[in-house]
Amino acid sequence: MDLKTAYRRFKRWQQDPFEYKSNSQKTHCCNNCGNDFVGNYCPICSQKENVGRITWKSVLQSLAEVWGLNNRSLIYSLVQLFLRPGYFISDYISGKRMVSFPPVKMLAIIALLGIFLDYLIGTNGTVGVFDNDFDFEGDKMLFIDNAFEWMNSHPDFMSVIMLSYLIIPVYFLFRFAPRNSHHTLPQGFFIQVFTSVAFLIINMLYDLTSMMWFAFVLGFVWLFVTYRQLFGYNVWGTLWRIVLALICAVLIALILLGVDFSVHAFQTGNYNLATGFKLFVKLLVRMVTNSDV
Repeated sequence: MDLKTAYRRFKRWQQDPFEYKSNSQKTHCCNNCGNDFVGNYCPICSQKENVGRITWKSVLQSLAEVWGLNNRSLIYSLVQLFLRPGYFISDYISGKRMVSFPPVKMLAIIALLGIFLDYLIGTNGTVGVFDNDFDFEGDKMLFIDNAFEWMNSHPDFMSVIMLSYLIIPVYFLFRFAPRNSHHTLPQGFFIQVFTSVAFLIINMLYDLTSMMWFAFVLGFVWLFVTYRQLFGYNVWGTLWRIVLALICAVLIALILLGVDFSVHAFQTGNYNLATGFKLFVKLLVRMVTNSDV
């Protein structure tokens, strides 16, 4: 089999990997309630038609269920999330719930694994965004320094937080896409949940390899492939929308950080600092250049 044929088979699998077989013409007797029925499941008690004697396969299936490796398994869902990400997410938000491990549960499990890995290899920092000894007069940028140090030392949390800011930009920028057009904000929530899962895994690879460029490139490529498969735009249409959505997400983060800083400034009586535009400029320059202004 040549590479072109293999690629075509892979593309067909990406678009439709599930085969639902039906024994609609065969009558079964349910081992649980004794009802005779046609189909894959008993309409009385919902037991599957092929449940029979206990075998070693039954033992393996029971063990797999404990670790979420049965139907809609976590591992298989993660495989799909990286091999057919856009199609996989599209299946879920269009109503095919059985194709995926529960996404919010998946995010919680992967986040816990990421936290465990951070502590295991010692990448978690202890500096918080807010400092109890914060002194506006002595150093007006101490808040910003602490904020950015917290972001750098908690990349897993920052990935989830920053990706949550993409929900609204993606909603508007991909509103009239060829595929999944007019998607709703609740659907956008689940899109970003799946995206957060993927980026948490990419952050784990960064923790293990310390290759920032690799994690950045892999993350952007994954996001591009996902949105292209999910929304159906061409290469350029997908690219500029992703870049614009990321810029909007950064601006939203800066605005929220500036508002929070202004609230603290008001509480300490620094009204000029709290109401001026200098803070926003400093935050923007610091975010882009990672240097003092």
